[in-house]
Amino acid sequence: MSQAEDQGLRSVPSVLDSPGLRPLFERARCVFFDCDGVIFDSNGFKIDAMRRALDGHSPAEIGAMEAFWRANGGVSRFVKFEHFYTHIAPRADVQREMQAASERFGRLSLAAYEGARPIAAALELARAAGAERCHVVSGATQVEMQSVFASKDIARFFASIQGSPRPKLELVQSVLAERDCPPSEALLIGDGSMDFRVCRELDMQFVYLAEYTEWTGAAAALASAPRATVAQTWAELTRALLG
Repeated sequence: MSQAEDQGLRSVPSVLDSPGLRPLFERARCVFFDCDGVIFDSNGFKIDAMRRALDGHSPAEIGAMEAFWRANGGVSRFVKFEHFYTHIAPRADVQREMQAASERFGRLSLAAYEGARPIAAALELARAAGAERCHVVSGATQVEMQSVFASKDIARFFASIQGSPRPKLELVQSVLAERDCPPSEALLIGDGSMDFRVCRELDMQFVYLAEYTEWTGAAAALASAPRATVAQTWAELTRALLG
């Protein structure tokens, strides 16, 4: 995170200075967790996987894709690679190129997860909340996420683990409907622009976790948001929610 971004986030209410956040967490019927940058410190190896999936393209094209990738955290890889082959490195058969790059990216990502450990504080918070209230909503593919969570023996901490190809807004809306939960009785812990957009669309509480984020532009987006708070670290967030 740049110094300017860090300073900009200081205008966003901290989780430590938001007295209503802990009561909301305690009564919430749904607690949503993003995956990359929240449950796993995986944003870095996902960007590396993207670069390797696009091996053979020019540094300028990959640099443009990296900027788009960082600005659109939580968006499905399929949407990102479609953008690449439509706007950055146009190809005649966009869908074929997008699918091939997405498959390469998926293989590389799964290999990287093998050496990754889930963030202990994330599991601590899920355990405290109770699995019946906790849901993972990710821009990563659902099959991939379910495989990773099963292999790490952490699926038991969550009532559901959901991902693309369904967009994140649809995933959250589906859980809220199934649980008969109004957005006012839910919160989402995330680190990407799509997490914020979902919360803004639903008028739901957004907790922005800055510790492992790759989101450029977070400070500007969150500066005037009425239902957003920032946690600089997981330690700060667990202190705010659990005491």
